Amino acid sequence: MTNYDAVIREFADELTLAAKRELGAQRIGKNGRYGVATRDLQKSLTYSIGGGKLKFGSPLPYAAFIHWGVNGTERNRNAPYSYRFPNPSRKHVEAIKQWMEDKPVRLRDSGGRFTSQTPAAIGSAAYVIARSVKRKGLAGVKYWTLAYDAIWPKYSRKIAEAKAADFFQELSADIGGITIKPK
Repeated sequence: MTNYDAVIREFADELTLAAKRELGAQRIGKNGRYGVATRDLQKSLTYSIGGGKLKFGSPLPYAAFIHWGVNGTERNRNAPYSYRFPNPSRKHVEAIKQWMEDKPVRLRDSGGRFTSQTPAAIGSAAYVIARSVKRKGLAGVKYWTLAYDAIWPKYSRKIAEAKAADFFQELSADIGGITIKPK
């Protein structure tokens, strides 16, 4: 393994860990654990090195939506994705119900007191939450971008020095049958 490969692997490990920290540390309003219900996305973050390229990502289909956000029908979040219709589908409501179970979310009445968690009340709350999400959209949690901005200044010089060291290790001159290499 060359110096450059070792530093790139170290950089990728650090960047992935920083992205996981960013994803778990996002705070929006009073919600101290925004986006973290099951930690599946956080656990799935990975990287691959091959063909001269370093790729970061997640195999989960919703990772891009969490990173970039989603425009609502009534609010633009400058995201590449948008909801088309203001009312949620049954599938969307079921996903919100699952999120409410994983989080866990407790229902309150109009006076602010906790109320019973009946299936009808949970279904009604899930529908209202899903409709609000579709109208307002989702704020993006730019976990890869924030991690890159934090880690790159630390590694930019290390990467350049490792690449230069590898170049000088392979540099040689053949003069009259004598090979000269730098020290």
